[in-house]
Amino acid sequence: MNKKTLTMLCLNMKRSCSRADAIITISSFSKNEIIKYLDVPPEKIYVMPCGVDSTIFHAQYDAEQVSKVKDIYGISDDYYLYLGTLEPRKNIVRLIEAYSLLRSRNSCVPKLVIAGGKGWLYDDIFAKVNQLGLQDDVLFTGYVDTSHVPLLFKGAYAFVFPSIYEGFGLPPLEAMACGTPVITSNAASLPEVVGDAALLVDPYSVDSIADGMEKIISDSQLRFHLSKRGLKRASEFSWDNSARIVLDIYSKLS
Repeated sequence: MNKKTLTMLCLNMKRSCSRADAIITISSFSKNEIIKYLDVPPEKIYVMPCGVDSTIFHAQYDAEQVSKVKDIYGISDDYYLYLGTLEPRKNIVRLIEAYSLLRSRNSCVPKLVIAGGKGWLYDDIFAKVNQLGLQDDVLFTGYVDTSHVPLLFKGAYAFVFPSIYEGFGLPPLEAMACGTPVITSNAASLPEVVGDAALLVDPYSVDSIADGMEKIISDSQLRFHLSKRGLKRASEFSWDNSARIVLDIYSKLS
């Protein structure tokens, strides 16, 4: 982040936490980070998980709808999907290296679609694709219209999200709600969010990410079970439930 924002946070974050009657965060992982770095008493922190909007993220989109959106972004074949901001903590360089390793083992693998707008320190991402000669196999879509996101999820062979650090990590749940198998990190809040409904990999290991991507294409039963478990897992997270938790917190404070 820029220096002005960093200075403001350093000056005000602990003060704000001290002044607050309660702190609401989105995962137990984030709660522990707040305790660790801001020295906040645990009893002052409440966990309110994020929710999935099931009116948008669902598995009822048909093949024609998916095909139209694929055409918009120039996607013609099966594809692994990453969707999120292009920035270091999202671990996209290792994802590209893992994809290259997978292609060295098996040339008949889905394309890799990297969807999302540029964040910061993203030059290495594009350079890695060129360095590994993957220009024909890795597609960058740029920013994706929000109405197209669930259709890209629905059309993907698998959603791959090897992020290093997430306070919650909503995209894997949204992909699950669309019936798409998910590969994600065994780090930060992600295991807490996805439970046993995703294939977990070590985000710091290119081999581990590649192995996860390979399992998805070699084991149709695994893909089927991840899809089914993912639908169930995503259904457990709703914004109505989140709102009830917040209302309960206000009731306790009043």
